[in-house]
Amino acid sequence: MRIRYRNKLLILAIASSLTISTQVFANSKLSPTELEGLHYQKALISGQLNLTIPSPESILGFPVGQRAATPEQITEAVKQWQQASDRMQIVEYARSHEGRPLHYVIISSPENLANVEQIKSDLSKLANPKDLSKSQEKAIIDRLPAVAWMGYSIHGNEGSGADAALAAIYQLIASEEQEIKTLLNKSVVIIDPLMNPDGRARFTKQLQQRRGVAPNVDSQSALHTDAWATGRSNHYFFDLNRDFILGVQPETRGIVKAVNEWNPQLMIDAHEMGPTASYLFGLARDPINSNWSEKSRQWAEEFETDQANAFDQQNWPYFTGEWLENLYPGYSSYTAFRGSIHIIYEQARIKEDGIMQPNGRIKSYAESVDQQLVSSIANLKTLAKHSKAIYRDFVKDKRLLISKDSPYANRTFAVLPSKNHQRMAKFVDLMQLQGFEMYQTTKPTKVKNAKNQLGETVEQELPVGTLILRNRQSQGRLLATMLEFDTKISNDVLVKERQRVLRDGSSMMYDATAWNITMLHGLETLTIASDIDTNIRPYQTPAQRPAIIKKANSIAYVIDGEDDASVGFAARLMERGVMTRIIDKDTVLDGVNISRGSVIVSRYDNEYLKADLDAVIEKTAKEMQVSAQAISAGLGNRDLPDIGGAHFKMLQQPKIAILTGAGVNSLDYGSIWHSIDTHLGIRHSHIDSNQLNYADLRRYNTLVLPSSWGSTLGKSQISAIETWTEAGGTIIAVEGSAASLTNKDAKFSRVRQLQDTFDNIEQYDISLQREWLAQQESYPEIANVWQHHASDDINYPWDEKAKNPSVKQLKKQDQWLAKFRPAGSIVAARTDQKHWLTFGAPKVIPVMTARGPVLMAKDGVDSPVRHGVYQPAKTTNEKDKSNSHKIGWASMPENHALTLRMSGLLWPEASQRIANSAYLTRERKGRGQIILFSGQPVFRGSTLATNRLLLNAIVYGAGLGASQAIPKL
Repeated sequence: MRIRYRNKLLILAIASSLTISTQVFANSKLSPTELEGLHYQKALISGQLNLTIPSPESILGFPVGQRAATPEQITEAVKQWQQASDRMQIVEYARSHEGRPLHYVIISSPENLANVEQIKSDLSKLANPKDLSKSQEKAIIDRLPAVAWMGYSIHGNEGSGADAALAAIYQLIASEEQEIKTLLNKSVVIIDPLMNPDGRARFTKQLQQRRGVAPNVDSQSALHTDAWATGRSNHYFFDLNRDFILGVQPETRGIVKAVNEWNPQLMIDAHEMGPTASYLFGLARDPINSNWSEKSRQWAEEFETDQANAFDQQNWPYFTGEWLENLYPGYSSYTAFRGSIHIIYEQARIKEDGIMQPNGRIKSYAESVDQQLVSSIANLKTLAKHSKAIYRDFVKDKRLLISKDSPYANRTFAVLPSKNHQRMAKFVDLMQLQGFEMYQTTKPTKVKNAKNQLGETVEQELPVGTLILRNRQSQGRLLATMLEFDTKISNDVLVKERQRVLRDGSSMMYDATAWNITMLHGLETLTIASDIDTNIRPYQTPAQRPAIIKKANSIAYVIDGEDDASVGFAARLMERGVMTRIIDKDTVLDGVNISRGSVIVSRYDNEYLKADLDAVIEKTAKEMQVSAQAISAGLGNRDLPDIGGAHFKMLQQPKIAILTGAGVNSLDYGSIWHSIDTHLGIRHSHIDSNQLNYADLRRYNTLVLPSSWGSTLGKSQISAIETWTEAGGTIIAVEGSAASLTNKDAKFSRVRQLQDTFDNIEQYDISLQREWLAQQESYPEIANVWQHHASDDINYPWDEKAKNPSVKQLKKQDQWLAKFRPAGSIVAARTDQKHWLTFGAPKVIPVMTARGPVLMAKDGVDSPVRHGVYQPAKTTNEKDKSNSHKIGWASMPENHALTLRMSGLLWPEASQRIANSAYLTRERKGRGQIILFSGQPVFRGSTLATNRLLLNAIVYGAGLGASQAIPKL
């Protein structure tokens, strides 16, 4: 289209005018209209101040508490204050995944600061008074100041805590009031203002993006709600306030190391909750972890009372307890099991502008910061007042724990040696991080009255090198709650819990009810009813294994598949272009015992590799801390596999994508992402769930769907995945995503959820019996094989006389059983030792089970891992002898019982519902395959036993389960 010259000038003039007016409008902001009650009238910091100390406003550019300070602003503030004040020191204790520093600030009088190392040494002697006389104890207590650790905003989107920390630091270092000076003479205050810098950076960026001209006090507005990538968690979307006993993330590992060095008397942890609530503080209520000392609870009541008085003086509403429980020990409250007094704050979450409360009153962000500040100062005053008495009770309890009268005096945990070096090393590292005393057996030692992880009493010999952790030690309370197979819940609490489940389906359990570290790590362990103190020596770090063991005329290298690190070794080799195999059956080659799942790299396969094969293997072995053993002969002993046989499977390099974004469970997504980065360290892609329909999936041969919230996958998305899978892709779906794919309406998988199988339940039962029979070593039918007449006596895998419940009755029963789904229990699962998905897994593994789908598999679907372990029944009765003996839908083998619960709360109804169901399934789909997990295999990065199953699926699936790789572009 042509435009006349005069018209062009007119258009340009109009456009210029519009541009100028638009710029003027864009650069000017209208002032918001008035809103009564929006501005907080009280000054957060008052009294006489040292004006040479820079004010928070001069550093931040706004008054503290007006808005959320960024991590960079917080770091800059504490650095400037250290330069200006003689009352504080900064210690960097860790770096986040994104490289941000984590600091704690030590605040006290100059005299105390000059004596910090002596104070830490004195505290350490009180914490372990093994060689401490009573006179030395008294002298130490007399000279020690009170010591408090104040932690803020471990959840990055709970903003008020970190800003209150800034206010507290400034008040303590700048105040010239005598009360504050006296407090600091008597106290060492350690403030960690920024426990989760990566999460807070994400949070403050979102706030910046959502700010408008006018303050918004509607709790439903975007400013006050979280995007999918919430700032609560860290870089890998881990909830750091669940990690203190797991030690997975660098932020919490740094805190644990620092806190354990200091042994503070008090630890506070400042959080936020729902925006329309008031303020929660104080000691925990039922269910209470039984390893928490009663004296610590009593002291917490003193702090609670003084804090309530401080709030009463301000006319602020508050509540104590109600929903605050202390069963799971992985919060910052882990310090209570070390002997500290732990106080939690839960402030209403405001997020800057303020929130209109149900009573019509606006609660400002500044008020929420002030309440955190007032709480902190109140707690510090209480500590200073009672510090000496608290020290005396502290050391008294420590003396009890190391004495013969200790409540743990007759208990020892014995972790048996394992060829899974990586897993054992991670466990030892965690025990050392927590400062536990560890020993090892120096010769074989027989023990009686030992309990294994399945609850059986056994008599067993401990091999040389067994790891010994005596519960009779100064940190016995924390050791007990981390390693005892069960932390029991009182009957009174169980009655209340069952009442709530029956009344409205709610629960008193705020978190998982099982967390045993040896079970999570998948390490065989015994609890021995005695204090083992003979045939042991202090633990010594094993000598480093050689990365490569060369041999003249070698034809291949072998890496033991029992070590989890072997999976990462294979993945990294393939990424470097090395052809790699894996063996699916035990063998012996050149005198080397080779377990199934071991990685094999042969010179024949890599004849045309441009790089030096030995150098690549050695480099990769060093990275993964494995030992590559050269072999020079490929003939297996007798009928054992030879190196050129079918048992040596060629692997395909995995091309991995993970689904992320809206609808995906960010915690599970983060755990899987973290697992790939830390266990494999290979490249992979993250596909946003909103882009799945548009993504070119041909670039990948492995697609991981983390657990999801609700029905994340629509019909078009499932259709796209189905086409890709049938072309040769490996789809791995976890928990909620597995539920989406097994929905009968999806018609994607042959696996079904329990509630959809009742009209065909006998077929599932028969498939289960077939699995059991296929694993037997002898069969009565063999005796009749050579007879000439037709047999009239057949043992069917079902009871012809048994009358099965109707479909209506099964549905009715299941609806009842489903009410008691576990909140987080560890159960025993049996593994198919001939399946590639169970490489590196023993016959029995612990799995974490919660509210995931109950998966059902029949013929045509592999079930490499099922819930429950068959064991010979201890008593014999007519019911046990008959195939009519059933647990739920499943017939039991003759004279066998099913062991299921290992740790945690598992109602009988829940145990029956999940018994014999599949934890892990695998099925063909065209040229590809579907792999489903009923639970989260990488729960909080700590379930190493089931994480191995996931790593097998991710790394080996493209080569072992799919018959044809996705075509390359």
